[in-house]
Amino acid sequence: MKILVVDDEEVIVLGIIKKLSQLSDIPTTLVGAYSGEEALQVMENFIPDLLITDISMAPMDGLELISLTRAKGLCDHYIILTAYESFAYARQALQYQVMDYLLKPIDWSVLERHVRELAMKSDQQTRIAQVIGQYSHLFADLSKEDFSPTVKKLVRYINKNYSREISLSQLSVYSGLSENSICNLFKKELGITFLDYLYELRLKRAMELLLADNSPTVREIALKIGYSSERQFFRVFKNRTGYTPQQFREKHA
Repeated sequence: MKILVVDDEEVIVLGIIKKLSQLSDIPTTLVGAYSGEEALQVMENFIPDLLITDISMAPMDGLELISLTRAKGLCDHYIILTAYESFAYARQALQYQVMDYLLKPIDWSVLERHVRELAMKSDQQTRIAQVIGQYSHLFADLSKEDFSPTVKKLVRYINKNYSREISLSQLSVYSGLSENSICNLFKKELGITFLDYLYELRLKRAMELLLADNSPTVREIALKIGYSSERQFFRVFKNRTGYTPQQFREKHA
């Protein structure tokens, strides 16, 4: 795990780094910064899994730092530190979906619990990605980033709404393009049809859910990813992978 600790008090930064470095069963890379501006400079070369930041800093406070890093896609997980019990701060922290809002002096047991939970989540995501990588032949290679703005817009819409019924006519109304134009764009830029993209997206999401700890039932997964029935999901999954959903889960448990 990569962890960035940001506080304008050196003793706080060094104290957290020392404490977390003592978690010998969780390999970590710990880096400190003493202002929001310095933290952004650090993140040009160091992308953290977790950002622990004080709120009250100048000229850039912790909430502004979180807002900027979220916008740039530099970090997804945050813990806020503060010496003040402020409802306004806590409400803003909730808006940014931070993991926790910790008062100083820090309760080390709470901080350690959050780090352990995030480490377990990270391990699970890595394991799931490795398994799905074994089925890369089932998915189109969409690694290039030079798609047209129109295709990006359509893909974003599908990614957001794949759990519902999506039709070409809906995409046509959303984009202002004809159904034939949409079909041609997908084939030209992605190399697959609109339906293939939708099915592949649902398949990948189904694999993630089947492999997750405390995985939902097959029926629940079917409904989550946009199929009207467990039978329909069962048939599509087996046709594409050669396994039933339960066989897939057992194979990679």
